[in-house]
Amino acid sequence: MDTPEKIGRYEIKDELGRGGMATVYRGYDPRFERDVAVKLLPPEMMHADPQFRLRFEREAKIIAQLEHPSIVPVYDVGEENNQPYFVMRYMGGGSLSERIKAQTYTIEEAVKILEQLAPGLDEAHTKDIVHRDLKPGNILFTNKGVPLISDFGIAKFTQGEGNVTGSAIIGTPAYMAPEQASGESVDGRTDIYALGVILYEMLTGKQPYQADTPLAVAIKHITEPVPRILDVNPGLPNWMEKVIATSMAKSKDDRFSTAVEMIETIKAFMRGESVPTIVKHNQATLKVSPYNKTVAIKKRGRSFAPALVIGTLLFAALLGGGYFFFGRAMLQSANEAVVPTSAAELPTQISIPVVEAPQTESAPVAESATEAPTEVSAPGLLTIGGADKIALLRSNDIWLMNVDGSDPQQLTTDGVAKFNLQWLPDGKTILYMSGKTVKTVDIETLREENIISFISAEYFESFHVSPDGKQAALSVNRELFVVPFDVEALKNVNRKSHLLDMQGCIFYDELAVKGALWSDDGKKLAIKFLAPSGNLRVDAVRIIDIQQCMDAEPVRLDEFPIGRFPFANEMVHYDWDGDLLFFINSNVRNAGFGDLIFYNAFTHKHQKVSFFDGNCCYRDASFSPDGTHVIFAHQDIRHGPESPINLYLIPADSLSGNRPLMPIPLPERFFTLRNDTPMPILRPAQP
Repeated sequence: MDTPEKIGRYEIKDELGRGGMATVYRGYDPRFERDVAVKLLPPEMMHADPQFRLRFEREAKIIAQLEHPSIVPVYDVGEENNQPYFVMRYMGGGSLSERIKAQTYTIEEAVKILEQLAPGLDEAHTKDIVHRDLKPGNILFTNKGVPLISDFGIAKFTQGEGNVTGSAIIGTPAYMAPEQASGESVDGRTDIYALGVILYEMLTGKQPYQADTPLAVAIKHITEPVPRILDVNPGLPNWMEKVIATSMAKSKDDRFSTAVEMIETIKAFMRGESVPTIVKHNQATLKVSPYNKTVAIKKRGRSFAPALVIGTLLFAALLGGGYFFFGRAMLQSANEAVVPTSAAELPTQISIPVVEAPQTESAPVAESATEAPTEVSAPGLLTIGGADKIALLRSNDIWLMNVDGSDPQQLTTDGVAKFNLQWLPDGKTILYMSGKTVKTVDIETLREENIISFISAEYFESFHVSPDGKQAALSVNRELFVVPFDVEALKNVNRKSHLLDMQGCIFYDELAVKGALWSDDGKKLAIKFLAPSGNLRVDAVRIIDIQQCMDAEPVRLDEFPIGRFPFANEMVHYDWDGDLLFFINSNVRNAGFGDLIFYNAFTHKHQKVSFFDGNCCYRDASFSPDGTHVIFAHQDIRHGPESPINLYLIPADSLSGNRPLMPIPLPERFFTLRNDTPMPILRPAQP
């Protein structure tokens, strides 16, 4: 096929790569005056599966919204002469595949690359997106050497209705997890397996399984033990065997649960810390898996029937005349083929009947014990830190309970992801965001109401009402607006011009603003924004004075952590006491549990919170209404996959103390998911 001159509005310069599933071109976008990569899917896929177009359109829109600094962004999706296409960022720095051929990496060099990719991979998994073709050729570098994950365009939606590829298995045999190669169900841990293969290859220059045909490689991933990496590179430390054996375990339940967890384990070994045993071969153990949600006594080892799987693979190959295994679609051999440096490596397709494994329900771990109450309010409700109620999220729904964990009530039932929870001043209404819509729920009547939607916006990340209930600060497309909190007027707002027509206090586009919190007096905002840091853009907080916002630009009062203290690139959560004190939360594992930093804007000093013998991981720390207490969620990383989520409501002075802490006694089997996002908010005690 000749190279087209244009695809959509994109002017095609040259072809970057071609495979059985797609052709990738280097194009030019005249609207934004930039080079792009255009991936064109062949028309025969439309004819092979009449449902393909519907699946493509539905899933492409979701994939295009998968925005993370570690992922090559999808700019656009469209169709040209009945051929769907993706438009992605053009990456001019080559692929990891090429770099591996040029050098063998040290552990430090490998970790430096993989730790930049891990948060993006975990972010995709929290959205139920599995890459399925993670390999060095799909790890691309910018011109400045920053690595990004590419080609989520053929990803699998673990909760979706269908599969873009129908009954075909997508992937490259050299990096396929056993469950993927055998046609069983996949989840995020399938990508963890591929990450382990990539690490093995970076440290040795070789792939773990070698064979003459791709089919033979796939079978080895299913049936053969994980190769000992020290046999190939004896100079590596002994603990690297444990890391590789865990990441490449035959059973998904025996692997690291997240990419960040894998990287943090390696870094802990590198620091010489004592890390719990992570590989327990041939031992009967009690396992609670967040993916296969069941509690079971299981014998560790192979989870597949090798003879049955091999028979299925051979039968499928013979039935298809060997075409899918040995023909055009199988471009990758056991030794990876050379691909263009500026395009994602094209996926391989294996046609095998797929039978999805059934999913079981979870049996979560119960919680117990709490800290003794400190106050009792006049109406009879227990009061701690000036609060009498806790609103929080459980499995994406809002729950309400007393501050001691008693009387839990479910307020919403839709199970749709929510964030940005806030009590409104009336004390009976909870404001929250879901997708690109701001909503409220009345805790007495359970009536839900839509306040404002920005469906067409690329980003709508924050909406917070001032303490007096008169103004709202919102971030739309990374621009900050402060407008009157007029519910009826806001219902008619759905574009930037509408916000400007409200004659608000401020329109602020100097920074890429992702969120804003109010001071107690409503005169200042603490905004979270993207700040440049070397080759990356990282999350930071700036405090601005908006008292003169109608007449002058906001005054910058403070900014951190840049220039103050080191912090991870991604700030999952931050909270302000409305005066001088902050909590900020990094991402280490399970979509937001990480390190917790306490910062004082008066002294400009920070302190890493180190309860539980300094062990990670925390999330969603928030101050109580009177600032004397703090509530947060915690998972003890030492317990590995079995670690439950606990909620703590403790005096703020415990930050510098060493007192034993007891969790709020949540109802039995409350948090069922290891990546639940509690986001607890405390209601000021009602008179």
